Amino acid sequence: MQKLTSITQFEELKAAFMANKSWDAQYRLIIQLGRVLAPFPEQMKLASNQVRGCESTAWLICTENNGLYTFTMESEARIVRGLMQIVAIIFNNKSAQEIALIDCDELFAELGLLNHLSPSRSNGLFSIINTIKGVNSID
Repeated sequence: MQKLTSITQFEELKAAFMANKSWDAQYRLIIQLGRVLAPFPEQMKLASNQVRGCESTAWLICTENNGLYTFTMESEARIVRGLMQIVAIIFNNKSAQEIALIDCDELFAELGLLNHLSPSRSNGLFSIINTIKGVNSID
């Protein structure tokens, strides 16, 4: 099996989900993905970096470099950290135009992800995504 730290593209993520067919296995995969989420600076755990609409406490920082965006995220909840890593794989190193065109409903359907998340967890996931898309709407 591919090391989770080497998953950087959606197709690799999809292959990992397909290799773990049951929801229990996929849930463990999400938790493991959360363990490889990039470190979040303690001093940046500020109210201004908190994701609104997420049931768990979650933070997000957007960084732009040469027109490409990266997102550093953190949550106190293990499952949210894993979902954040999925979001990072989907959105990191993309331009504002590419980010605007990403259809997360379609991508999550390919993973079968939303079938198993509670409504509050799904709402939190989309709050993270909306925050990312909102950061880039000014371009």
